[in-house]
Amino acid sequence: MGGLRVWLGCVCTVAALGLGAPLHGQEPGPEDGPLAEAALRLYYDCQGFGCWDVDFFRREIPFVSWVRDREVSDVHVLVTSQTTGGGGQQFRLRYIGRGDFEGREQELVVNTAGDATDDEVRRALVARLRLGLGPYLAQTAMADRLQVRPEGGGPSGGRGPGGPGGVMAPEDDPWDFWSFTLGGSAYLSGESSYSSENLNTRVSANRITDAWKLSFSGRFSRYEQNFELDDTATSTYAREEWSASGLVVKSLTPRFSVGTRFGAGRTTYRNEDFRWNVAPGVEFNAFPYTESSRRSLTFQAVMDLRHWDYEEETIFEETAETRVAGTLSSELEFIQPWGRASISAGHSRYFHDTSKWQSTIGGFIEVRLFKGFSVNMSGEYLWIRDQLYLRLEGATEDEILVRQRALSTDFEYRTSFGISYRFGSIFNNVVNPRFGGGGGGMMMFF
Repeated sequence: MGGLRVWLGCVCTVAALGLGAPLHGQEPGPEDGPLAEAALRLYYDCQGFGCWDVDFFRREIPFVSWVRDREVSDVHVLVTSQTTGGGGQQFRLRYIGRGDFEGREQELVVNTAGDATDDEVRRALVARLRLGLGPYLAQTAMADRLQVRPEGGGPSGGRGPGGPGGVMAPEDDPWDFWSFTLGGSAYLSGESSYSSENLNTRVSANRITDAWKLSFSGRFSRYEQNFELDDTATSTYAREEWSASGLVVKSLTPRFSVGTRFGAGRTTYRNEDFRWNVAPGVEFNAFPYTESSRRSLTFQAVMDLRHWDYEEETIFEETAETRVAGTLSSELEFIQPWGRASISAGHSRYFHDTSKWQSTIGGFIEVRLFKGFSVNMSGEYLWIRDQLYLRLEGATEDEILVRQRALSTDFEYRTSFGISYRFGSIFNNVVNPRFGGGGGGMMMFF
Protein backbone atom coordinates (compact mmCIF):
# COMPACT_ATOMS: atom_id res chain seq x y z
CA MET A 1 0.00 0.00 0.00
CA GLY A 2 2.67 2.43 1.07
CA GLY A 3 4.78 1.50 -1.95
CA LEU A 4 2.54 3.31 -4.43
CA ARG A 5 3.58 6.95 -4.48
CA VAL A 6 2.46 9.32 -7.19
CA TRP A 7 3.60 12.88 -7.81
CA LEU A 8 0.60 14.89 -6.54
CA GLY A 9 1.52 18.01 -8.48
CA CYS A 10 -0.01 16.57 -11.64
CA VAL A 11 -3.51 15.33 -12.28
CA CYS A 12 -3.21 11.55 -12.54
CA THR A 13 -5.64 8.95 -13.81
CA VAL A 14 -5.92 5.34 -12.70
CA ALA A 15 -7.11 3.52 -15.81
CA ALA A 16 -8.62 0.05 -15.78
CA LEU A 17 -7.27 -1.95 -18.70
CA GLY A 18 -8.85 -5.14 -20.00
CA LEU A 19 -10.98 -5.66 -16.92
CA GLY A 20 -14.06 -6.83 -18.70
CA ALA A 21 -15.98 -4.33 -16.59
CA PRO A 22 -19.27 -2.98 -17.97
CA LEU A 23 -18.64 0.23 -19.89
CA HIS A 24 -19.97 3.46 -18.41
CA GLY A 25 -23.18 2.37 -16.82
CA GLN A 26 -24.00 -0.61 -19.06
CA GLU A 27 -25.54 -3.43 -17.11
CA PRO A 28 -23.38 -6.60 -17.07
CA GLY A 29 -24.82 -9.47 -19.00
CA PRO A 30 -24.88 -13.15 -18.01
CA GLU A 31 -21.50 -13.70 -19.66
CA ASP A 32 -19.84 -11.20 -17.33
CA GLY A 33 -20.12 -13.50 -14.34
CA PRO A 34 -19.87 -12.33 -10.72
CA LEU A 35 -17.93 -9.18 -11.60
CA ALA A 36 -19.59 -7.06 -8.92
CA GLU A 37 -18.51 -9.53 -6.26
CA ALA A 38 -14.87 -9.55 -7.50
CA ALA A 39 -14.37 -5.80 -7.91
CA LEU A 40 -13.24 -3.41 -5.18
CA ARG A 41 -16.35 -2.32 -3.26
CA LEU A 42 -16.54 1.47 -2.91
CA TYR A 43 -18.89 3.38 -0.62
CA TYR A 44 -19.00 7.05 -1.64
CA ASP A 45 -20.12 9.31 1.23
CA CYS A 46 -20.74 12.88 0.05
CA GLN A 47 -20.98 15.31 2.99
CA GLY A 48 -19.83 18.41 1.10
CA PHE A 49 -21.28 20.99 -1.28
CA GLY A 50 -21.21 20.02 -4.97
CA CYS A 51 -19.99 16.41 -4.66
CA TRP A 52 -23.31 14.60 -5.01
CA ASP A 53 -23.39 13.76 -8.75
CA VAL A 54 -22.89 10.06 -8.04
CA ASP A 55 -24.22 8.95 -11.42
CA PHE A 56 -21.36 10.79 -13.14
CA PHE A 57 -18.79 9.15 -10.88
CA ARG A 58 -20.23 5.70 -11.57
CA ARG A 59 -19.88 6.26 -15.30
CA GLU A 60 -16.33 7.56 -15.03
CA ILE A 61 -15.11 4.86 -12.60
CA PRO A 62 -16.70 1.62 -13.84
CA PHE A 63 -13.89 -0.63 -12.55
CA VAL A 64 -15.19 -0.70 -8.93
CA SER A 65 -18.46 -1.87 -7.43
CA TRP A 66 -20.43 1.07 -6.01
CA VAL A 67 -22.23 -0.09 -2.89
CA ARG A 68 -24.83 1.78 -0.87
CA ASP A 69 -23.84 0.50 2.58
CA ARG A 70 -20.45 1.20 4.13
CA GLU A 71 -20.66 -2.01 6.18
CA VAL A 72 -20.12 -4.12 3.04
CA SER A 73 -17.52 -1.83 1.44
CA ASP A 74 -13.77 -2.32 1.03
CA VAL A 75 -13.13 1.42 0.90
CA HIS A 76 -15.26 4.18 2.41
CA VAL A 77 -14.57 7.60 0.86
CA LEU A 78 -15.84 10.49 3.00
CA VAL A 79 -15.99 13.79 1.08
CA THR A 80 -16.26 17.13 2.89
CA SER A 81 -15.86 20.65 1.58
CA GLN A 82 -15.21 24.24 2.62
CA THR A 83 -15.51 27.51 0.73
CA THR A 84 -12.13 28.95 -0.28
CA GLY A 85 -11.11 32.59 -0.25
CA GLY A 86 -11.62 32.82 -4.00
CA GLY A 87 -15.23 31.67 -3.72
CA GLY A 88 -14.47 28.13 -4.84
CA GLN A 89 -14.49 24.87 -2.89
CA GLN A 90 -11.78 22.86 -1.19
CA PHE A 91 -12.74 19.19 -1.12
CA ARG A 92 -11.12 16.73 1.26
CA LEU A 93 -11.43 13.06 0.32
CA ARG A 94 -10.78 10.78 3.28
CA TYR A 95 -10.22 7.16 2.29
CA ILE A 96 -11.07 4.67 5.07
CA GLY A 97 -10.13 1.04 4.52
CA ARG A 98 -12.50 -1.65 5.70
CA GLY A 99 -12.31 -5.44 5.88
CA ASP A 100 -8.97 -6.57 4.42
CA PHE A 101 -7.97 -2.88 4.16
CA GLU A 102 -8.74 -2.07 7.80
CA GLY A 103 -6.39 0.60 9.14
CA ARG A 104 -5.31 1.83 5.71
CA GLU A 105 -6.35 5.45 5.52
CA GLN A 106 -5.30 8.51 3.56
CA GLU A 107 -6.62 11.96 2.74
CA LEU A 108 -6.40 13.87 -0.56
CA VAL A 109 -7.33 17.49 -1.25
CA VAL A 110 -8.61 19.14 -4.42
CA ASN A 111 -9.40 22.84 -4.91
CA THR A 112 -11.82 24.27 -7.46
CA ALA A 113 -12.08 27.87 -8.66
CA GLY A 114 -14.93 30.18 -7.72
CA ASP A 115 -16.09 30.42 -11.34
CA ALA A 116 -15.78 26.67 -12.01
CA THR A 117 -18.79 25.09 -13.67
CA ASP A 118 -20.50 22.05 -12.17
CA ASP A 119 -18.85 19.90 -14.83
CA GLU A 120 -15.38 21.26 -14.01
CA VAL A 121 -15.96 20.59 -10.31
CA ARG A 122 -17.10 17.01 -10.80
CA ARG A 123 -14.25 16.26 -13.22
CA ALA A 124 -11.70 17.55 -10.73
CA LEU A 125 -13.30 15.38 -8.06
CA VAL A 126 -13.42 12.23 -10.16
CA ALA A 127 -9.75 12.63 -11.11
CA ARG A 128 -8.73 12.86 -7.46
CA LEU A 129 -11.11 10.04 -6.51
CA ARG A 130 -9.43 7.74 -9.06
CA LEU A 131 -6.00 8.72 -7.78
CA GLY A 132 -6.82 7.80 -4.21
CA LEU A 133 -8.19 4.39 -5.21
CA GLY A 134 -4.80 3.41 -6.67
CA PRO A 135 -3.21 2.11 -3.44
CA TYR A 136 -6.24 -0.09 -2.74
CA LEU A 137 -6.57 -1.41 -6.27
CA ALA A 138 -2.85 -2.19 -6.25
CA GLN A 139 -3.49 -4.75 -3.49
CA THR A 140 -6.14 -6.62 -5.48
CA ALA A 141 -6.06 -9.07 -8.37
CA MET A 142 -6.64 -6.09 -10.68
CA ALA A 143 -3.17 -4.69 -10.03
CA ASP A 144 -1.72 -6.19 -13.23
CA ARG A 145 -4.46 -4.53 -15.27
CA LEU A 146 -3.90 -1.01 -13.97
CA GLN A 147 -1.60 1.79 -14.99
CA VAL A 148 -1.01 5.30 -13.71
CA ARG A 149 -0.40 8.01 -16.27
CA PRO A 150 -0.35 11.84 -16.06
CA GLU A 151 -2.85 13.74 -18.17
CA GLY A 152 -1.37 16.39 -20.44
CA GLY A 153 2.24 15.14 -20.27
CA GLY A 154 3.32 16.00 -16.71
CA PRO A 155 5.19 19.16 -15.69
CA SER A 156 5.50 20.51 -19.20
CA GLY A 157 2.19 19.20 -20.43
CA GLY A 158 0.02 21.93 -19.03
CA ARG A 159 -1.58 20.29 -16.01
CA GLY A 160 1.18 20.34 -13.42
CA PRO A 161 2.49 23.32 -11.42
CA GLY A 162 3.29 26.19 -13.70
CA GLY A 163 1.01 24.94 -16.48
CA PRO A 164 -2.39 26.41 -17.37
CA GLY A 165 -4.13 23.98 -15.05
CA GLY A 166 -1.73 24.43 -12.13
CA VAL A 167 -2.04 26.48 -8.98
CA MET A 168 -0.88 30.06 -9.41
CA ALA A 169 1.70 31.43 -7.03
CA PRO A 170 0.58 34.53 -5.08
CA GLU A 171 2.75 36.83 -7.16
CA ASP A 172 0.95 35.65 -10.31
CA ASP A 173 -2.51 36.53 -9.02
CA PRO A 174 -3.65 39.78 -10.69
CA TRP A 175 -6.49 40.10 -8.16
CA ASP A 176 -4.26 39.65 -5.09
CA PHE A 177 -6.66 37.00 -3.68
CA TRP A 178 -9.73 39.27 -3.97
CA SER A 179 -12.96 37.74 -5.27
CA PHE A 180 -16.24 39.55 -5.98
CA THR A 181 -19.85 38.48 -6.39
CA LEU A 182 -22.79 40.42 -7.81
CA GLY A 183 -26.29 39.03 -7.89
CA GLY A 184 -29.98 39.71 -7.82
CA SER A 185 -33.36 38.07 -8.10
CA ALA A 186 -36.99 39.00 -8.64
CA TYR A 187 -40.09 36.97 -7.92
CA LEU A 188 -43.49 38.17 -9.12
CA SER A 189 -46.86 36.48 -8.66
CA GLY A 190 -50.49 37.47 -8.78
CA GLU A 191 -54.11 36.80 -9.58
CA SER A 192 -57.25 38.88 -10.15
CA SER A 193 -57.37 40.46 -6.70
CA TYR A 194 -53.84 39.94 -5.43
CA SER A 195 -50.25 40.55 -6.49
CA SER A 196 -46.86 40.36 -4.83
CA GLU A 197 -43.27 41.12 -5.69
CA ASN A 198 -40.04 40.13 -4.01
CA LEU A 199 -36.86 41.90 -5.13
CA ASN A 200 -33.36 41.11 -3.88
CA THR A 201 -29.87 42.33 -4.77
CA ARG A 202 -26.55 41.46 -3.21
CA VAL A 203 -22.85 42.18 -3.58
CA SER A 204 -19.80 40.78 -1.81
CA ALA A 205 -16.02 41.11 -1.81
CA ASN A 206 -13.65 38.69 -0.07
CA ARG A 207 -9.93 38.29 0.38
CA ILE A 208 -8.84 35.20 2.30
CA THR A 209 -5.29 34.07 3.02
CA ASP A 210 -3.77 31.99 5.80
CA ALA A 211 -2.94 35.18 7.71
CA TRP A 212 -5.96 37.39 7.00
CA LYS A 213 -9.65 37.05 6.24
CA LEU A 214 -11.45 40.09 4.81
CA SER A 215 -15.13 39.84 3.91
CA PHE A 216 -17.58 42.59 2.89
CA SER A 217 -21.16 42.24 1.69
CA GLY A 218 -24.28 44.25 1.05
CA ARG A 219 -27.87 43.41 0.22
CA PHE A 220 -31.21 45.05 -0.45
CA SER A 221 -34.63 43.41 -0.41
CA ARG A 222 -38.22 44.55 -0.77
CA TYR A 223 -41.31 42.43 -0.35
CA GLU A 224 -44.66 43.97 -1.30
CA GLN A 225 -48.19 42.57 -1.29
CA ASN A 226 -51.23 44.26 -2.91
CA PHE A 227 -54.79 43.23 -2.06
CA GLU A 228 -57.73 44.48 -4.13
CA LEU A 229 -60.57 44.61 -1.62
CA ASP A 230 -63.23 45.88 -4.08
CA ASP A 231 -63.47 48.00 -7.23
CA THR A 232 -62.32 51.13 -5.43
CA ALA A 233 -60.09 50.00 -2.51
CA THR A 234 -56.63 48.42 -2.51
CA SER A 235 -54.38 47.66 0.46
CA THR A 236 -50.61 47.55 0.11
CA TYR A 237 -48.17 46.08 2.63
CA ALA A 238 -44.42 46.28 2.18
CA ARG A 239 -41.31 45.16 4.03
CA GLU A 240 -38.04 46.75 3.02
CA GLU A 241 -34.51 46.36 4.30
CA TRP A 242 -30.91 46.90 3.33
CA SER A 243 -27.71 45.98 5.08
CA ALA A 244 -23.95 46.24 4.69
CA SER A 245 -21.52 44.21 6.76
CA GLY A 246 -17.85 43.45 7.04
CA LEU A 247 -15.47 41.08 8.79
CA VAL A 248 -11.73 41.43 9.38
CA VAL A 249 -9.92 38.47 10.99
CA LYS A 250 -6.23 38.00 11.81
CA SER A 251 -4.86 34.49 12.32
CA LEU A 252 -2.54 34.45 15.31
CA THR A 253 -1.85 30.73 15.83
CA PRO A 254 -3.18 27.46 14.31
CA ARG A 255 -6.02 27.65 16.89
CA PHE A 256 -6.38 31.29 17.89
CA SER A 257 -7.58 34.38 15.99
CA VAL A 258 -8.89 37.90 16.57
CA GLY A 259 -11.39 39.79 14.47
CA THR A 260 -13.98 42.53 14.15
CA ARG A 261 -17.44 42.49 12.65
CA PHE A 262 -19.13 45.73 11.65
CA GLY A 263 -22.26 46.67 9.78
CA ALA A 264 -25.05 49.11 9.05
CA GLY A 265 -28.57 48.83 7.73
CA ARG A 266 -32.28 49.51 7.90
CA THR A 267 -35.37 47.33 8.28
CA THR A 268 -39.00 48.36 8.58
CA TYR A 269 -39.86 45.03 10.21
CA ARG A 270 -37.85 45.95 13.33
CA ASN A 271 -38.69 49.65 13.38
CA GLU A 272 -35.12 50.57 12.35
CA ASP A 273 -34.64 53.69 10.26
CA PHE A 274 -30.87 53.27 10.51
CA ARG A 275 -28.52 51.15 12.60
CA TRP A 276 -24.81 50.42 12.86
CA ASN A 277 -22.60 48.22 15.00
CA VAL A 278 -18.94 47.40 15.63
CA ALA A 279 -18.07 44.11 17.34
CA PRO A 280 -14.43 43.15 18.04
CA GLY A 281 -13.74 39.72 19.48
CA VAL A 282 -11.51 36.67 19.86
CA GLU A 283 -11.96 33.03 18.84
CA PHE A 284 -10.26 29.82 19.92
CA ASN A 285 -10.57 26.45 18.18
CA ALA A 286 -9.80 23.34 20.24
CA PHE A 287 -8.73 21.65 17.00
CA PRO A 288 -6.40 23.17 14.39
CA TYR A 289 -8.33 25.17 11.79
CA THR A 290 -6.81 22.92 9.10
CA GLU A 291 -9.08 20.12 10.40
CA SER A 292 -12.25 22.20 10.31
CA SER A 293 -13.72 20.33 7.33
CA ARG A 294 -14.03 17.27 9.62
CA ARG A 295 -14.20 18.63 13.16
CA SER A 296 -14.12 21.90 15.07
CA LEU A 297 -14.85 23.18 18.56
CA THR A 298 -14.82 26.97 18.69
CA PHE A 299 -15.24 29.41 21.56
CA GLN A 300 -15.89 33.08 20.77
CA ALA A 301 -16.11 36.22 22.92
CA VAL A 302 -17.32 39.52 21.38
CA MET A 303 -17.95 43.06 22.62
CA ASP A 304 -20.68 44.64 20.45
CA LEU A 305 -21.27 48.43 20.23
CA ARG A 306 -24.74 49.03 18.67
CA HIS A 307 -26.62 52.17 17.62
CA TRP A 308 -30.19 52.66 16.35
CA ASP A 309 -32.24 55.48 14.90
CA TYR A 310 -35.86 54.31 15.09
CA GLU A 311 -38.70 55.06 12.67
CA GLU A 312 -41.11 55.48 15.58
CA GLU A 313 -40.78 55.79 19.34
CA THR A 314 -40.12 52.48 21.09
CA ILE A 315 -41.82 50.96 24.13
CA PHE A 316 -38.88 52.32 26.17
CA GLU A 317 -39.63 55.85 24.87
CA GLU A 318 -36.49 55.99 22.74
CA THR A 319 -36.15 57.41 19.24
CA ALA A 320 -32.38 56.76 19.11
CA GLU A 321 -29.94 54.96 21.39
CA THR A 322 -26.42 53.50 21.58
CA ARG A 323 -25.79 50.40 23.67
CA VAL A 324 -23.02 47.88 24.38
CA ALA A 325 -23.60 44.14 24.65
CA GLY A 326 -21.29 41.24 25.41
CA THR A 327 -21.65 37.92 23.60
CA LEU A 328 -20.23 34.47 24.37
CA SER A 329 -20.77 31.56 21.98
CA SER A 330 -19.49 28.09 21.21
CA GLU A 331 -19.99 25.53 18.44
CA LEU A 332 -19.00 21.87 18.11
CA GLU A 333 -19.16 20.18 14.71
CA PHE A 334 -18.17 16.70 13.51
CA ILE A 335 -18.33 15.06 10.08
CA GLN A 336 -17.52 11.37 10.46
CA PRO A 337 -18.19 8.07 8.63
CA TRP A 338 -21.27 7.46 10.81
CA GLY A 339 -22.80 10.83 9.84
CA ARG A 340 -22.50 14.42 10.95
CA ALA A 341 -23.48 16.46 14.00
CA SER A 342 -23.22 19.99 15.32
CA ILE A 343 -24.37 21.85 18.40
CA SER A 344 -24.07 25.53 19.20
CA ALA A 345 -24.94 27.83 22.07
CA GLY A 346 -24.70 31.55 22.67
CA HIS A 347 -25.62 34.26 25.16
CA SER A 348 -25.63 38.05 24.82
CA ARG A 349 -26.47 40.67 27.44
CA TYR A 350 -26.66 44.47 27.47
CA PHE A 351 -24.45 46.25 29.99
CA HIS A 352 -26.78 49.23 30.54
CA ASP A 353 -29.56 46.89 31.70
CA THR A 354 -28.57 43.31 32.49
CA SER A 355 -32.21 42.22 32.39
CA LYS A 356 -32.03 42.64 28.61
CA TRP A 357 -30.49 39.44 27.22
CA GLN A 358 -30.86 36.69 24.64
CA SER A 359 -29.74 33.05 24.69
CA THR A 360 -29.63 30.55 21.84
CA ILE A 361 -29.10 26.82 21.57
CA GLY A 362 -29.28 24.79 18.40
CA GLY A 363 -28.10 21.60 16.83
CA PHE A 364 -28.20 19.19 13.93
CA ILE A 365 -27.51 15.48 13.73
CA GLU A 366 -27.67 12.90 10.98
CA VAL A 367 -26.79 9.33 11.96
CA ARG A 368 -26.72 6.08 10.03
CA LEU A 369 -28.12 3.74 12.72
CA PHE A 370 -27.85 0.49 10.82
CA LYS A 371 -27.69 -0.85 7.29
CA GLY A 372 -29.70 1.45 5.03
CA PHE A 373 -31.41 3.36 7.86
CA SER A 374 -30.61 6.98 8.76
CA VAL A 375 -32.23 9.60 10.97
CA ASN A 376 -31.75 13.35 11.05
CA MET A 377 -32.92 16.07 13.41
CA SER A 378 -32.33 19.80 13.69
CA GLY A 379 -33.59 22.50 15.98
CA GLU A 380 -32.97 25.93 17.40
CA TYR A 381 -34.46 27.69 20.41
CA LEU A 382 -34.06 31.34 21.41
CA TRP A 383 -34.89 32.90 24.77
CA ILE A 384 -35.59 36.59 23.97
CA ARG A 385 -35.52 39.40 26.51
CA ASP A 386 -33.87 42.19 24.51
CA GLN A 387 -36.38 43.61 22.02
CA LEU A 388 -35.36 47.25 22.37
CA TYR A 389 -36.82 48.11 18.95
CA LEU A 390 -40.54 47.39 19.54
CA ARG A 391 -42.85 50.27 18.60
CA LEU A 392 -44.72 52.05 21.36
CA GLU A 393 -47.94 51.99 19.31
CA GLY A 394 -47.61 48.31 18.51
CA ALA A 395 -48.79 46.77 15.24
CA THR A 396 -52.16 46.98 13.52
CA GLU A 397 -54.25 43.89 12.96
CA ASP A 398 -53.40 43.88 9.26
CA GLU A 399 -49.66 44.21 9.99
CA ILE A 400 -49.88 41.25 12.35
CA LEU A 401 -51.71 39.09 9.78
CA VAL A 402 -49.19 39.74 6.99
CA ARG A 403 -46.18 39.82 9.37
CA GLN A 404 -45.01 43.31 8.53
CA ARG A 405 -43.95 44.19 12.08
CA ALA A 406 -41.99 42.39 14.77
CA LEU A 407 -44.11 41.51 17.81
CA SER A 408 -43.22 41.08 21.45
CA THR A 409 -42.17 37.51 22.23
CA ASP A 410 -40.29 35.59 24.90
CA PHE A 411 -39.03 32.87 22.56
CA GLU A 412 -38.57 31.61 19.01
CA TYR A 413 -38.04 28.05 17.87
CA ARG A 414 -37.47 26.08 14.69
CA THR A 415 -37.26 22.30 14.43
CA SER A 416 -37.32 19.48 11.88
CA PHE A 417 -36.73 15.74 11.76
CA GLY A 418 -36.66 13.00 9.16
CA ILE A 419 -35.77 9.37 8.52
CA SER A 420 -34.76 7.44 5.43
CA TYR A 421 -34.50 3.73 4.72
CA ARG A 422 -32.81 2.25 1.68
CA PHE A 423 -33.03 -1.44 0.80
CA GLY A 424 -32.57 -3.73 -2.17
CA SER A 425 -29.42 -4.63 -4.06
CA ILE A 426 -26.24 -3.46 -2.34
CA PHE A 427 -24.59 -2.74 -5.71
CA ASN A 428 -25.08 0.57 -7.53
CA ASN A 429 -23.09 0.21 -10.75
CA VAL A 430 -25.93 0.78 -13.22
CA VAL A 431 -26.90 4.30 -14.36
CA ASN A 432 -30.13 4.87 -16.27
CA PRO A 433 -31.14 8.56 -16.50
CA ARG A 434 -34.21 8.03 -18.72
CA PHE A 435 -37.19 10.12 -17.60
CA GLY A 436 -35.01 11.64 -14.88
CA GLY A 437 -33.18 10.11 -11.94
CA GLY A 438 -30.49 7.48 -11.74
CA GLY A 439 -30.36 3.77 -11.09
CA GLY A 440 -29.59 1.48 -8.23
CA GLY A 441 -31.41 0.64 -5.03
CA MET A 442 -34.62 1.88 -3.53
CA MET A 443 -35.25 4.48 -0.84
CA MET A 444 -38.29 5.26 1.28
CA PHE A 445 -38.75 8.69 2.90
CA PHE A 446 -41.13 9.52 5.71
